[in-house]
Amino acid sequence: MPLYGPETQKAITNFPITGITFSRDIAHDIALIKKCCARAHKKLGTLEANIADAIIQASQELIDGTYDDQIMVDQIQGGAGTSMNMNVNEIIATRASALCGVPVHSLDHVNKSQSTNDVVPTAFKITLLKQLDKLTTVYQHYYEKAKHKSKEFEHILKVGRTHLQDAVPITLGQEFGAHAIAIAHDIGRLKHTQHALYEINVGGTAIGTGLNASRRFTDCVVDFLQKETDYPLTLSPDLIYNTQYWDSIMEVSATLTVLATNIIKFMNDLRLLASGPHAGIAEISFAEAQKGSSIMPGKVNPVMAEMMTQIAFQVLGNHETVRMAVQAGQLELNVMGPIIIKNLLESLHIITTGTVQFTTQGLSLITANERRCAELLEHSFALATVLCPIIGYDKTTELVNEAQRQHKTLKQIAQEKGIINDEEYNNLLNDPNLTQIRP
Repeated sequence: MPLYGPETQKAITNFPITGITFSRDIAHDIALIKKCCARAHKKLGTLEANIADAIIQASQELIDGTYDDQIMVDQIQGGAGTSMNMNVNEIIATRASALCGVPVHSLDHVNKSQSTNDVVPTAFKITLLKQLDKLTTVYQHYYEKAKHKSKEFEHILKVGRTHLQDAVPITLGQEFGAHAIAIAHDIGRLKHTQHALYEINVGGTAIGTGLNASRRFTDCVVDFLQKETDYPLTLSPDLIYNTQYWDSIMEVSATLTVLATNIIKFMNDLRLLASGPHAGIAEISFAEAQKGSSIMPGKVNPVMAEMMTQIAFQVLGNHETVRMAVQAGQLELNVMGPIIIKNLLESLHIITTGTVQFTTQGLSLITANERRCAELLEHSFALATVLCPIIGYDKTTELVNEAQRQHKTLKQIAQEKGIINDEEYNNLLNDPNLTQIRP
């Protein structure tokens, strides 16, 4: 026999859209709010102690995942999340009634002094904070692995490229170091965007005016939520604003677009550097994760980087939906919360899981092809810029043009003309100032 009631059943009938229920994490955090509200009512004497205790216990059981199979409402739904709230309310009410032996009403008791419009956004912010913590931890490991690769490859001199053309020397370690710094900045962005989520509108009820909720009750709930979550949650100074505007939620989504953009840049670079192995750049190699082709034997594809790029594309697409839904708020409420929740939680999930996989199965297993790096550097004109202070720009240009005409290396032409000998050329390659600013 289901624990949910008629309002959940109506939502099941009304919204058979994706076949995927709304997030269990959101359901658990809605239940957390129900638990804290019941505790506040018990403390203030505004709800019978036996009913409050039963709601607290039933809520905790839901938080623990005991009733995950009772979360039935589709992730895409009308009603600004009312169906999510009622699904949780009805489960708790049914279970609490059994616990205390008296009827517990889903609205009069479980939802007392609350509205969907303050419960769901508050629960969503708590869920987002937890997911951002997970992603930050994953990104910290991602950063450390990129930094390790930077150290591992720091001695490998190679061609740096601009406009996809040979430019000046750089080390492979410096290239990976730049990617590591980008990841470090992304970690900073993730931590910063959490601050936008600390302000909540619990107690604002329907439109932020606090109808049917007292300030004593609201302060109690916020205090309990702080203790339960260990986040510095605070009541928004303007609950009407905080109920209408989802800009803090959009800030999280926008931050993920920065991460996605950096992911695409990193993956594109890795795929270029690994291209080949004989008809491309091939300065690095990915480990073989699977057969590269069902028709071409021995082919190794950069599948982990391809996966990450597709994840980034999905995140960028999800953000466009979030942006449109956030701006679609009208007057006192944004009713588009369910689609915002669906898309943003998906973005967080796929970036988190994808980064774990890429770090362990992709980045960690990348190897450098030192011989190839040296070969390409020798046959490029990347050292031409180093000769400019010695013989001048115009003379160096003549050497480059002549080397191209004769299909020789710059080193060969410079030696033939007596501009530089073998020892001097090697000294240029070994000069630490070749790839870093002079002191």
